[in-house]
Amino acid sequence: MTHHSTTIGLDTETRPITPGNLAPDLACVSWCYKNPTKGAHLRPYSSGVLHHTESTKDVEFWLRGAAHIKNDIKLVGHHISFDMAVLASHSPHLLPLIFEAYRRGNIEDTQLREQLIDIADGSFWQKRTKKGSYSLKGLASQYLSLEMEKGADTYRLKYGELIDTPLPGWPQEAVEYSRQDAEATLRVYNEQAKRGGKELADGPAQARAAFALHLASCWGVTTDGEKVAEFVQASADTMACHGEKLARVGLMRLNGTKDLARVRDRVKKAGGPQKRTAKGSVATDEETLIASGDPDLALLVEFSKAQKLDSVWSRYLEQGTDPATPVQAKFHCLVESGRTSCSKPNLQNPHRATGLRECFIPRPGSLFVACDYSTLELCTLAQVTTWLFQKSNMAEQLQKGVDLHLHFAAQVLGISYTDAQERNANRDPEVREARQMAKVANFGYCGGMGANSFRQYAKGFGLDLTDKQAEKLREDWFKTWPEMRDYFKHVADVVGEDKGKIEQFVSGRVRGGVHFTQAANSYFQGLGADLAKAALFEVARLCYADPESALFGSRPVMFIHDEIVLESPADKAPEAAEVLAETMQKVARYYTPDIPIGTTVALMGRWYKNAEAVRDENGRLTAWRPSDD
Repeated sequence: MTHHSTTIGLDTETRPITPGNLAPDLACVSWCYKNPTKGAHLRPYSSGVLHHTESTKDVEFWLRGAAHIKNDIKLVGHHISFDMAVLASHSPHLLPLIFEAYRRGNIEDTQLREQLIDIADGSFWQKRTKKGSYSLKGLASQYLSLEMEKGADTYRLKYGELIDTPLPGWPQEAVEYSRQDAEATLRVYNEQAKRGGKELADGPAQARAAFALHLASCWGVTTDGEKVAEFVQASADTMACHGEKLARVGLMRLNGTKDLARVRDRVKKAGGPQKRTAKGSVATDEETLIASGDPDLALLVEFSKAQKLDSVWSRYLEQGTDPATPVQAKFHCLVESGRTSCSKPNLQNPHRATGLRECFIPRPGSLFVACDYSTLELCTLAQVTTWLFQKSNMAEQLQKGVDLHLHFAAQVLGISYTDAQERNANRDPEVREARQMAKVANFGYCGGMGANSFRQYAKGFGLDLTDKQAEKLREDWFKTWPEMRDYFKHVADVVGEDKGKIEQFVSGRVRGGVHFTQAANSYFQGLGADLAKAALFEVARLCYADPESALFGSRPVMFIHDEIVLESPADKAPEAAEVLAETMQKVARYYTPDIPIGTTVALMGRWYKNAEAVRDENGRLTAWRPSDD
């Protein structure tokens, strides 16, 4: 059935997803391809359904075609990373073929393709907030005027009841529901090709990243029951203490809810500029409450944070104490900048509460192996300016192995880089303070911030600057990195007076509807995101599908923008760490050929933010522990 077409729509039906199992038992595989010839007696599309007991042979044939060097077959699905994980769980021997098909760009995702099209025309930020916009049902309605039944009364959640029944015994509506999914997916894919052009070129790369991220979610990460109990109790105690104080000053009712009318009154009494909500009320968001300078309103912010810890994080942490239900965060492969996001819970930007990270531990007999890129986005910025202007002082310093933050600090202090190095090594407070300020400036100003915006940004890092200090720092920054004036001029020319459209280096991904600062950030943030996601896919491939690699048997469990965290068997973790770093550096060289990007690696018995490389007398990595452990 497959030799007539190169593109196959594919979908799976399974038992319902349950906690701890994001790749549930396979019930059936549905397929669809477009008929190569036309005629009154032929339907435009041929499609069908294969029972799970009979599907492996066909699926393997398709994957071999997709993984073949001649690229005979392309497989298309909607959120296809789920389907591929299900197929791999059902038939583990297919994993190497799945990875190879992804690597060759022959597995694509209609959901991600639609997001790429919308990012290109600037509508993504509006559509992603509308429920169902990127569902198959939503796209079928948009492109095909096809209203698909996806309610609870359909067979969507009932296929587990049919797993042990041969296909001839299935109700016709169950077969038709599955068949329709595959056909709708392929038809949407073909219509997307008419709407999109070069916007879709990045589709295969995003599909690869989505698969690697989904595998990390499938494996999940466990938590330490004792630490979790301590953390949950501390959060509850903090919330109760704050709530009692807030009740005494009238900002909290006896039932534990906030009295927003009194909160607004306190904001008004604080004076100063006051933000308004869309309905015209005085804003009560975190930024407003802190800016008020009222200590009781600041306490209300802390109460809200403790409340979130108690109602959100505590639930996930407690779930992870059972090895059968690890924490399985949901990674979102694509936002406007090209970066990823994470939710339920947000492992990419976890709450800073003391002890939260330390609740996460590897499974017995394993260690966490963490490796991150050093100053990734400054490196990608240096590469972008090199491509644009053929000369970049930032690039020249990186090629010499210079610490960019310390280099800028030395310029500000009026001392040599060698002196700054020596004084920094000796923990000189003036140099260390200057380096911290330089670090904030390097990351803040490169996105096109003005002095006033930078002042607010710097406050988040504990730096309180006057307007004059911020402006002086900005001028010093331009003197140190003169290519940035040309960079901002280039961005302004591309964006124009209002909004513009940019195209990413390497991937060719297009982002439309961008203002100046969005465009300034996107060039280097997008390149860094593409690089990091490509590294994650290659690392996952070695972990799951290359028995010859030292990474084989390890599992990616967290992806934190420029950092990959693996769970590795303890006896293999030191070698896995070295190969992880080598792999990440190898991938980086493709994306930043002119800029060397270093990595830092560490082994941990639990998740620590400040872990560093520790080596024994033979130079072999060992697990890092805090000094008070």
